[in-house]
Amino acid sequence: MSRRDPHSYADLDQGRVSHLDLDLDLDFATSRITGRARLDLAAPAGGPLDLDTRDLEIRAVTGADGQALPFKLDPRDSILGAKLRVELPPGSASLTIAFVTSPEASALQWLEPAMTAGGRHPYLFSQCQAIHARSVIPCQDSPQARFTFDARVTVPEALTVVMAAAPGAATAGPRPGTRTFAFTMPQAVPPYLFAFAAGNLVSRDLGPRSRVYTEPELLEASAWEFADVDRMLLAAEEIFGPYLWDRFDFVVMPPSFPYGGMENPRLTFLTPTLLAGDRSLVNVLAHELAHSWTGNLVTNATIDDFWLNEGFTVWAERRILEKLEGNEAKALSAAIGRKGLQDALDNFGAGSPFTRLKTDSWGADPDEFYSMVPYEKGFLLVALMEQTAGRARFDAFVKKYIERFSFTSITTEQFEEFLEAELPGLAAEVGAEGWIRGEGLPQNAPVFTSAQLVQLQGLATGWPQGARPEAPATEAWTAIDWQIYLQALPRDIGAEGCAWLDEHHALTRAGNSEILCNWLALAVGNGHEPAYARAAEFVGQVGRMKYLKPLYTALHGNKATRKLAAETFSKHAPGYHPIARGGIERILAG
Repeated sequence: MSRRDPHSYADLDQGRVSHLDLDLDLDFATSRITGRARLDLAAPAGGPLDLDTRDLEIRAVTGADGQALPFKLDPRDSILGAKLRVELPPGSASLTIAFVTSPEASALQWLEPAMTAGGRHPYLFSQCQAIHARSVIPCQDSPQARFTFDARVTVPEALTVVMAAAPGAATAGPRPGTRTFAFTMPQAVPPYLFAFAAGNLVSRDLGPRSRVYTEPELLEASAWEFADVDRMLLAAEEIFGPYLWDRFDFVVMPPSFPYGGMENPRLTFLTPTLLAGDRSLVNVLAHELAHSWTGNLVTNATIDDFWLNEGFTVWAERRILEKLEGNEAKALSAAIGRKGLQDALDNFGAGSPFTRLKTDSWGADPDEFYSMVPYEKGFLLVALMEQTAGRARFDAFVKKYIERFSFTSITTEQFEEFLEAELPGLAAEVGAEGWIRGEGLPQNAPVFTSAQLVQLQGLATGWPQGARPEAPATEAWTAIDWQIYLQALPRDIGAEGCAWLDEHHALTRAGNSEILCNWLALAVGNGHEPAYARAAEFVGQVGRMKYLKPLYTALHGNKATRKLAAETFSKHAPGYHPIARGGIERILAG
């Protein structure tokens, strides 16, 4: 047994799955997918082959000749799911598995029509990161086990299927009233990037390589909000090299989507909370685009190396932002990130191993230790290396790094070896060992500043001395300015302080989700009663964990609203994605 991933049963020495051929039939009445998966091996193999599953019903396993193969499904582990062991005859090149998903599949969310923008058709979407692909398809569910695939997905004829793959033809389905959509993914992807959605979807081209999909009711707003996607794509190519995924299409998802975005290649998923009406939150799209190089091309080998994905991608996102909007925009974004990092460090506590970049997570659930540490601490290390080496030299290194490891999944140690070979002595100069394997934030962390940032933070920290944000100065504030200000305010401004801010700036009625979340968490924590009902209302309208977790934490932490938190969760829990639901349950149990 040679398991290389703490979160997968796969032993790649037994054989590596290199291609999947899938038939998926979506049944909205039972919230199940009936599937058939042919798994092609990179080289003929024989003996045991261990695969990852979670709550899958395995109906049959056959070899290339159609003969039944012996298999055993182990008892379910609470984190890893159930190991499926298939006994392959010598020289096996493929195997086929017939299976059915569970209505509680952790990667899937089945939405009733009432939970969509249109209210007339059901909707289904997948979210496989970090280890949820195994609840949809039997697979080697490790980032190291990249595969190509062909897929055919059958749905009721009123619905459209989109997939993180190249679309083929839509044909009549196997039963009256159904359609089957075909897809091909020619580039090898890790299992967590396997993604699809089905619903009442329409689309509009935004450029020669980009298209937005969404429900008809959101199409105009989505197309306007993300109209600059081609500028982002061209700016990114200037920094990182050619875009190798052919197209950069994306879907604006239903409100229950649990993340800001998910970088599925060829079809990024985005939360509708980005539709602010002023293009103030499109940096999330820049982040997902940056993943096209750092993450999707060069992928972390395991979740313990996750910082290689996210640290480099936050750095890349801010380089795109700097190129399009200037240094001040980058500095403000970095300040917001630094606040998120500090919150994560405080939550884990001093000395926590989960404040390291390179983690050791055997026996831990990735959903439970997910945080801003790999994102923002990782960004600071990459930025420090850039500053120390010099931009031109470091940019050349990054391009060579991407070229060298494209379409592979690497460990932190492989990155360190390559760094030392290409930029000798840089790791030692920046103290990379302490950054990567040490807890907390090293003292040589870079600081990003600007005149606007200094002014906003000074105004906020001056609150106890009577400093207040007065019109007309605040009339020119952007959404990010308000985020900076609200995050920098002392946490104990009291109910009277909150009442003053609400009276003068109507923050409880803010339409921007980032402003509203920051404000409501502060206001609820300070006992500002007018914010209670709005906070409960807001968490019933969104499914993004970035908003749900701080607001449920605030509601649960205030004795006056603890009951409201429990009642609100009970009311809206069925509409939250399983990943988000589990996170909130942990908050309310604390």
